[in-house]
Amino acid sequence: MTMQSAVMAGGLDKSDIQLVTVIQTNTNPYMLQWAAGSQAFADSVGLPLKTIVSNGDSQQQLAQIQATIAAGKKVVVTINPINSADVPAIVKAVTRSGGFITTQWNKPEGYNPWDVSPNYVAHLTYDGYSAGKWTGKSLFTAMGGKGGIIAFKGVLDSPPSKQRYDGMNEALKDFPDVKILDTQAAGWDRQKAYDITKTLLTKYGDQIKGVWAASDSMTLGAYAAFQDAGRVGEVKFSGNDNTEEALKLIDSGPNFIDTYSSDGYYNGALGLAMAYDAAIGKLDVSKLTHEQRAGNYSQFGVDKSNVKQQLKPPTGDEIMAEVNKGLFARFVGPELK
Repeated sequence: MTMQSAVMAGGLDKSDIQLVTVIQTNTNPYMLQWAAGSQAFADSVGLPLKTIVSNGDSQQQLAQIQATIAAGKKVVVTINPINSADVPAIVKAVTRSGGFITTQWNKPEGYNPWDVSPNYVAHLTYDGYSAGKWTGKSLFTAMGGKGGIIAFKGVLDSPPSKQRYDGMNEALKDFPDVKILDTQAAGWDRQKAYDITKTLLTKYGDQIKGVWAASDSMTLGAYAAFQDAGRVGEVKFSGNDNTEEALKLIDSGPNFIDTYSSDGYYNGALGLAMAYDAAIGKLDVSKLTHEQRAGNYSQFGVDKSNVKQQLKPPTGDEIMAEVNKGLFARFVGPELK
């Protein structure tokens, strides 16, 4: 069943549009990069941006989107949803109101934009499996191929969290003397990871030789807990998301080993640009392939060898220069299942 009859064709007047970007928390550096990227896009088209922070609450996430829709303008949305299960209700609310939306990272498997609505413009994914495998291998190598680790997932109902964790476990197969002591889900949250790490430090003590996490924010929380315990120099740390604080630690010392970049600034700008171009009629969604409407976009690993290239945050103009290379310039193939 589709919602084709409930939607509007593209060609909205710019004055009728409300740009919206939705992030899960304002304590996660990646999500702050995302918001900055969305702001860069909004500035480039001369429209105000509403940033919704869901604070990890799916009901609050939907309620804030519905309240924005009720204000009267047609919403143009890009969202990093908390859970995959959240996506259908959000897409329904946006598209039935005549708005346009792109989702990123999370959606239910088999829930495809082309089966739902042309106003559900696209879903953008990033290969979490390769990210987890690369960061895991880098961490285990830095540990000398032996020792115990603690691992942090993000949100359990989250494809990137699952993919990154599965990729790390694949890397583990080549390191038989590295053992996972404990795995916890910290909701991409630095403070939660800090609190959990303090408990795990009490439980496992000096058995812990490495920390792997599906985001820099959680790795940084664990790093702070080891600092407070006076043990940060004894342990290696691995992150994901290419945040400024993680980059500085990779550059300055031997213990924070790596991170992985999907480019939060670019993600926040690109998702909004794609939805906006469809809304104003510049992008003809009917001419996109299924792969373009549920596609995978490029990423890269960062360690000591290339960290200095990543340390300078981009300006708004630099973010938009990348987006203006083309909406599909970083497209590499269909979404990872």
